[in-house]
Amino acid sequence: MKPRTMIRTMAIMKTADILKAMDITEELAKRMGFLPRDCLFLRLATEEACTNAYEYCQKTRKLPFRIFWKIDARQFMIIVKQRGGCFSVAQTDVVNTGPRGRGLQLITHIVDDVYVK
Repeated sequence: MKPRTMIRTMAIMKTADILKAMDITEELAKRMGFLPRDCLFLRLATEEACTNAYEYCQKTRKLPFRIFWKIDARQFMIIVKQRGGCFSVAQTDVVNTGPRGRGLQLITHIVDDVYVK
């Protein structure tokens, strides 16, 4: 028997939508049995990814963007999909001391894998 996959999606148009996406991530993570600390980290990763996409899409007038949650028996995937150019993501232990730009570095330390297509 093939394991069931649950997919949920949402369009992000405004900052209040990011808060709702964070709530959804936390709710789904709890249902999957993640520890409270891990639920908080996944909530934070959702906030960072969505805030990065929101700021880019707002600046380039490409709102809305979408967030997807895919869950099966073995994994929990959070996908943020926006229109725009590609960039690289590399995990590094170098500390960014600037006022911004730590979001992707934080995400790569929270989750198992980060992909950019």
